[in-house]
Amino acid sequence: KFNIILDCNGFSLSILPGFSEIKRLFTMMQDHFPDRLGVLMIVNLSGPGQLFLKMIKGIISEAVKKKIHIVPPTGKGGMKMLKVLVEEKFIPTWLGGTDDFVLNPKVAYPDNRMCTEAEGREYYQTM
Repeated sequence: KFNIILDCNGFSLSILPGFSEIKRLFTMMQDHFPDRLGVLMIVNLSGPGQLFLKMIKGIISEAVKKKIHIVPPTGKGGMKMLKVLVEEKFIPTWLGGTDDFVLNPKVAYPDNRMCTEAEGREYYQTM
């Protein structure tokens, strides 16, 4: 299982694809990876982010809904909630934790297994 901390700082509805694409993505994730997600912790959730979350709650399963947690700001209990959801050593420094890991794709994928934007879109459209 994997856990995700999703930072919605700077989120805007204008950056989203069409709703049909969003629905397809969430359906695909639920159908193909139903038990892979541990928890999804959403931080810095703004008004547009809240609206988006309301939209997708209608298309995701109850099991997935239970895995979504809105984390309050650090000064308002956010760190306490994060410590309940994930081991403290994995809380990133930008949220007040000690984990300073930054993914470097060139190191993580040294044999250049990353696909191009066009290849990713083609894969997504043909699934």
